[in-house]
Amino acid sequence: MLIQLIYCSSAKDRFSHAEISVLLRDARQKNAKNNITGMLLYAEGSFFQVLEGEAEKVKLLFEKIDQDERHQNLTIIVEEPIAERSFSDWTMGYAVVNPEDIDNIIGANDFLVRERSFAQLGKGRARKLLKAFKYGYWRTKISDSDLPSDPPDRISQNIPAFAPAVTQELFSKGIYSFAYQPIINAKTRQIFSYEALLRGRNNESVLQVQNSMTSSEFCELDAQSRIGAITLAANLGLSTHLNLNITPSIVISSPTTIPSILRAAEQYKILPEQIILEVLESEIIEDFRVFADALQAYRGSGLLFAIDDFGAGYAGLNLLADFQPHMIKLDIHLVRGVHHKGPRQAIIRGLLRTCFELGIDVLAEGVETEGEYRWLRAEGIDLFQGYLFAKPEFESLSTSFYIPD
Repeated sequence: MLIQLIYCSSAKDRFSHAEISVLLRDARQKNAKNNITGMLLYAEGSFFQVLEGEAEKVKLLFEKIDQDERHQNLTIIVEEPIAERSFSDWTMGYAVVNPEDIDNIIGANDFLVRERSFAQLGKGRARKLLKAFKYGYWRTKISDSDLPSDPPDRISQNIPAFAPAVTQELFSKGIYSFAYQPIINAKTRQIFSYEALLRGRNNESVLQVQNSMTSSEFCELDAQSRIGAITLAANLGLSTHLNLNITPSIVISSPTTIPSILRAAEQYKILPEQIILEVLESEIIEDFRVFADALQAYRGSGLLFAIDDFGAGYAGLNLLADFQPHMIKLDIHLVRGVHHKGPRQAIIRGLLRTCFELGIDVLAEGVETEGEYRWLRAEGIDLFQGYLFAKPEFESLSTSFYIPD
């Protein structure tokens, strides 16, 4: 199993450029033998390192690093399974970062692997944490220069027109279907994802569907519904991410649920990293550790995880600290009227800083007014969902949306 371990530490004494070069040379030689890749950064007495490789080898290496007397205050930021390496075939890379030469180093030859520069790295957690380190988190701030900006998510908007026959064939014997609501990237001004919302066969609300069934019947339908959402989205020409809601109780009680999602995605040629599973924070989690372990096992598949309605329940901070999702969706009650409410602004600013340091994306859902949008956008949020931008469309992947200028 591949894992990625990211940590920071502080040097007991300042390192010169020559000393860092020696350290790097030794690390490259040792790590190449164990097929461990990653990057080492040093700035103003602080180390930041990404290690990638087989779990046992990475953990063994970190035990040795932990005993190295040249640094102290080791802090593990992330340790998680990964589907693929962020640093491809690199052995190790490094930059001695300081205010004088940062602009010359970022994107320079030492960040090249097979002519692929640092600015072209994937948008995984490692890249986000490297950016956080650059901005002074996990150490002392060094510069106001920006890292190369993330290239826009290139999302194909050429989605095939909806064919009613497709849905009739897929759900001819069923009592349910789906509406899909666009999630907008305000930075790229494109559709980032669609959230699948369970509906009745004639677009009845999920509550109406639930009330028409027994509890056991609805539980069975819920277990099957995510496969249906993937099936319909694929037949409608999905080319973006797809958000699927999932409850902690289903994850724990039905261990076949996530494997069935992966099989359906593979069948319809949807990549695992296109699927974002939204975990409802408001549902009580009786055994948090069992739940976290159940999801952790699938991180290496490429699936992405989000905490839905973050701020609505009591489990959110535990999930953020111990599970570390790829994304959180701010609860609608935090968003509502935020441009006029100081306490909510303070809470959101705190969450944004925490998520920035942990490499977690923040999505504001339930946005209905331009005032809410403008305040949230000014704070740096890129991802939005709500009636201001686009309403759910029944059995359709709508490409029509609105973003205020």
